[in-house]
Amino acid sequence: MAAQRKLLTRRSGAVTAAVALGALTVGMTPPASNGIKDLSAKEIAERAIDATRNADSLQLESRGEIEESRYRTSLALDKRGDCRATDDIDGESAQAIKTGDTTYTKGNDAFWKNYVDYFGGDAESATRVAEFMKDRWLSAPSGGDPVGLAQFCDADFWLQGIGTGGLRKAGTTEVDGQPTVTLTRKKAGATDTWYVASEGQPYLLKFTSVGGDWPVESTVKDYNRPIGVEAPPADDVVDLNRFRELW
Repeated sequence: MAAQRKLLTRRSGAVTAAVALGALTVGMTPPASNGIKDLSAKEIAERAIDATRNADSLQLESRGEIEESRYRTSLALDKRGDCRATDDIDGESAQAIKTGDTTYTKGNDAFWKNYVDYFGGDAESATRVAEFMKDRWLSAPSGGDPVGLAQFCDADFWLQGIGTGGLRKAGTTEVDGQPTVTLTRKKAGATDTWYVASEGQPYLLKFTSVGGDWPVESTVKDYNRPIGVEAPPADDVVDLNRFRELW
């Protein structure tokens, strides 16, 4: 029961760990040096954050552990605020689509049951909600999304959590054939490693954190490509008022 009570906290923490700690990769970059090799580690990190923030779109893939739970997260978002997200934490899986001012969320049985439990519903209510929401999407205004996944559709939400302090340059290498400058940082028993493209835009190509409480490995692909977000079919959508009546 205690673990269930942490549902939203864990889900928020997992996605934030996946993205707020770093982790990006770029699809294609022009074969021209961007000059970051001559900068300090802090300057390189700041350039990478700025480049990422200014991308028209990106897709993040991440996996790791948090509070003894394993998670996998995928995010695709663009500057307009459209987004699609999927994540799985120990078998509790959910999908979210944000388009315009509306967010649509679909979860499996474990997700909906733990959601109801988190907000004080009894076992009967949890079962009823899970059965009714099978293969259905909950729609809600993005600002009042009760599940909370919409907040991750804003790049600034997780970029503001990326700290540039304590980094040092640690040589060069390649990530998927792309030249990079490597930055490392040790903190709280963890070693963070950033791989920043040294050609084209200085995107972070990869991020890892090992040895700490939140181990993570993340990459991003398809920068500046359309993410193709569409609302689910109307027949598969349950509005927020109908959803609340299930309790």
